[in-house]
Amino acid sequence: MDYIGIIPTGEVWGYILRDLITDIKEAFQKAEKVVSLDILTERPYPIPRLAFDVNLGKYRVEGFFLKALDIKTEVERVHKVSIDKVLVLTDVDLCDPPSMDGFGYSDNVTHISAIVSIYRLQRGANKEVLRDRLVKECLHELGHTYGLEHCAKNSCPMSTSPSVLEIDQKTKAFCQRCVALLSDSGHGDYWGV
Repeated sequence: MDYIGIIPTGEVWGYILRDLITDIKEAFQKAEKVVSLDILTERPYPIPRLAFDVNLGKYRVEGFFLKALDIKTEVERVHKVSIDKVLVLTDVDLCDPPSMDGFGYSDNVTHISAIVSIYRLQRGANKEVLRDRLVKECLHELGHTYGLEHCAKNSCPMSTSPSVLEIDQKTKAFCQRCVALLSDSGHGDYWGV
């Protein structure tokens, strides 16, 4: 079983986290991947000041990923646990140049961290739509940490999403191809494990 730690930042807190944990766990369970999710902080963590790029007017993901690894290491040390993946949630506008308008990103170097922002997901959304969009985008970014690439099937969470319209067309269930790529090794067949 993989342990996914969630780090909320900014104003992300409350019922949306409880619902997110339930939905992500269920989606991975349907894909025959057993995961456990828990919130790693007692309250939302402050937005990392060093993440803000004054020239771009947005927050760069590297600052969040560095802070997430610090929190992960500290929680592992204090509680004597092993955390496999970290999911950062935020409410600020993110970028990872040259990508300037993403909903979320994954760390393609360590394959440990993913980040999703509700900043763009909440546009034109009520609470139910925001919840669905957030779950689908979190599944997408966590899927990348497990070695999944973008999927051609529009209904799969791993399909690309240039706008919220594409996210709304997705389901919360990985397609059969992506399910086959997920494995208990933590990286999936894509990585040759």
